[in-house]
Amino acid sequence: MLCLRLAHWGQIAMDVTKQQLRRDFKARRAAMSADEVTHASASIRRHLLALEQVRSAGSIFTYVSINNEPDTRALIRDLLALGKAISVPRIDADGRMHAHIIQNLNDLKSSGPEQYRTPIPSPDTSIETAPDVVILPGLAFTTSGKRLGMGGGHYDRYLADHPDAFAIALCYAWQVIDDLPAEPHDRPVKLLVTEAGLFPRQ
Repeated sequence: MLCLRLAHWGQIAMDVTKQQLRRDFKARRAAMSADEVTHASASIRRHLLALEQVRSAGSIFTYVSINNEPDTRALIRDLLALGKAISVPRIDADGRMHAHIIQNLNDLKSSGPEQYRTPIPSPDTSIETAPDVVILPGLAFTTSGKRLGMGGGHYDRYLADHPDAFAIALCYAWQVIDDLPAEPHDRPVKLLVTEAGLFPRQ
């Protein structure tokens, strides 16, 4: 598969389209076993919780994991136990992604097509206006923080609206490659957290 070659050689031909890359990286992630996801997610969570940016943050906006993404449910429980204000994504009537505050995971319900079952908060929950940290997912990344998302542009717009938030991406080490095609509206992240450690190295 293309993504395996990219991960192995650390190279990318710039004529490879984002759509092709998305297909390959989604397929590679879907092929991960439950044990692989569990073990890698535990290491990612440990690295993340040790970050000064996370320890000092009062409010954190994080995705809720689906489809073999690095697990965030245990992370959310840990962050809530540390007294952090936690918000999660919801696409509201204005068509933009907003950070809705939750008190626990019971505030979430599944929504969307069956193959996604995206957990979302109730529209009645409060919206976090300025989180200190944004934790986001993605399909592929570079060590400099370029990100290949699912194509909706929601996180790019959110980061553009919240430039002071510290953007952290969670991913598996094989998702980190040397380069990615980018467009002017794409927003990089400031730090990648993988099971193997951090990028840029700290």
